[in-house]
Amino acid sequence: MEMTQTSINYGIVLYELSIPKEAVEVSRRILEEVGELSVVLESPVVTLAEKERVIERIFPQEMKNFLCIVCKYAHASLLPEIFQAYQDYYNEQHKILTADLYCVSAPSAAQLEGIRKFLLDRYHTQDAEIRIIKDESLVGGFLIRTHDQEFDYSLKGRINALQQKLIWR
Repeated sequence: MEMTQTSINYGIVLYELSIPKEAVEVSRRILEEVGELSVVLESPVVTLAEKERVIERIFPQEMKNFLCIVCKYAHASLLPEIFQAYQDYYNEQHKILTADLYCVSAPSAAQLEGIRKFLLDRYHTQDAEIRIIKDESLVGGFLIRTHDQEFDYSLKGRINALQQKLIWR
């Protein structure tokens, strides 16, 4: 997910407010699971006072002020990105590598542990958060993306590499 600088800034501020991670996670889950809530918080027709009442009734105490500010500046549509930016910054501060694993089908526990060990050794981090993203276009195998690198072990990637070799001969 490509994030806006505004989302990244909000994510960093959310982290620096020292709000408990659990409160942030609960808020993220509430927004994901109750789709109508996002519509209300993003709507220009709903007044700020009405949005603040909704926030007051539904969200954890520690998150209320932050969410009210986000709504005040009409950035509620950025909340999914803000939560992702918060998580990425949290991971960075705690030496947790964030990686996206693209695959046709979910890896077994042993495969996932092997990928985690590879990433920890490669990046000398204490832990790795691996998000699994289904991508049938890979045909088989998998692709790992971290902040600065991509490791392509997919069938699609191997076919493309073979095509490049054949073209340059």
